Amino acid sequence: MELTKPTTSSACADGTRGVPGRVTAAAVLGTLLEWYDFAIYASMAAVIGRLFFPSDDPTVSLLVTLASYAVGFVCRPLGAIVLGRLGDRAGRRSMLAITMVTVGSASVLIGLLPTHASAGLLAPALLVALRMVQGLAAGAEWTGGATFLIEYARTGRRGLYSGVVQASTVAGFLMGTGVAMAVVRLMPETAVDSWGWRIPFLLGGVVAAVGLFIRLKLDESPAYRELHTPHEPILRQGAQPQAAAPDDSGISGADADDGSGAATQTRRNWLLVLGIVFGVTLHGYTATSFPAFLDAVGALSLEDALTTNAIALLIEVPLIVAAGALSDRVGRKKVMGGALALYALTTYPVFLLVTSGALAGALAGQVVFVVLFAAVSGPMAALFVELFPTRVRSTAFSSSYNIGAAVFGGTAPFVNTFLATRTGVSVAPAFYLVCGALVSLAFLSRAHDRYQEELR
Repeated sequence: MELTKPTTSSACADGTRGVPGRVTAAAVLGTLLEWYDFAIYASMAAVIGRLFFPSDDPTVSLLVTLASYAVGFVCRPLGAIVLGRLGDRAGRRSMLAITMVTVGSASVLIGLLPTHASAGLLAPALLVALRMVQGLAAGAEWTGGATFLIEYARTGRRGLYSGVVQASTVAGFLMGTGVAMAVVRLMPETAVDSWGWRIPFLLGGVVAAVGLFIRLKLDESPAYRELHTPHEPILRQGAQPQAAAPDDSGISGADADDGSGAATQTRRNWLLVLGIVFGVTLHGYTATSFPAFLDAVGALSLEDALTTNAIALLIEVPLIVAAGALSDRVGRKKVMGGALALYALTTYPVFLLVTSGALAGALAGQVVFVVLFAAVSGPMAALFVELFPTRVRSTAFSSSYNIGAAVFGGTAPFVNTFLATRTGVSVAPAFYLVCGALVSLAFLSRAHDRYQEELR
């Protein structure tokens, strides 16, 4: 059966044009919504703790809330495998529509939940259940959006679009942090606890509706359609026809290392991504959970912690795009590796600044922290997408990334707060983060940088 070439791919056949704007918007909006929801939950952890997990000890309430934050990440690997496989079999677009509906609906329902005061144990049970549903969808949202967008980009521009989609995660955190900050600052605490906390979650439904409308109007990426229409190849931007067709695993014989086979190479790259994700997600989720951490250790008030974090995130957004674009010129590994090495050297002094109790110190420490994370995360999606063949890319990328994000990233806010509050040493999390940076750097050194090669 012959497929009609859709209008969204017409630009892709011409290497002089960019990725269609609605393709970029579709990838960005879904990722923005996903991390907006995680940001408002983390930023308002203290409020949620009082309302859903009340305790005589505020620290216990906060830790339980952060544990429920991590529960969403527990479901991410399952969602990554199921929905990632759907993306490889039924198409990227179908999978992205499902994730958008799921994340948005769960956000609205959280905003409508009764609290512990009116529903007892049912309230936290429903909250945790909805966090799990969000986690299932989130398991394929960012990776699916990144895969879809980068498959549209030509060689020499994939790093730029990697930076764009990764910047949307921080923009989502920024938007969530900003909304939470506005609610906390502009409303009295009694009003926040009564109904104000619901506003950020309900706003997520609006973003979901817009994103779903855009996604339903998209066609599949050129790489995916090329794979499924072998008699009528569709070239990505600047791509040349391949000399050899891919084998059943999606990798041509020339791509297998030392004759070990495509499957072995894919498994090796899967493990490398998992190792790289360790330190990357530790630092990423630490950066976005600083408000709750600083409030818990008494370094700053929640209002000041939210303000400094919002400023730092705002600075980070354009730097992520710049780092992604830089990796198109010098390679993904050089940009990411340099930042991870600097993390190993600077994380301890950064925590001394952040926990100093001074507003200026907290802001300076967070700015240094996010500048380095921009360099790590900007090229990251492109590096991971390029490691896997089109036939299994969605499943392999989603599962490897999200297992690491669930185990290491999702637990980072809880572990950081636990280490600081239980040891009485506010800089204790720095040692955990330095370890993560060194592990990621070691795995990154073993990865093959394909930034100058066509997608397979």
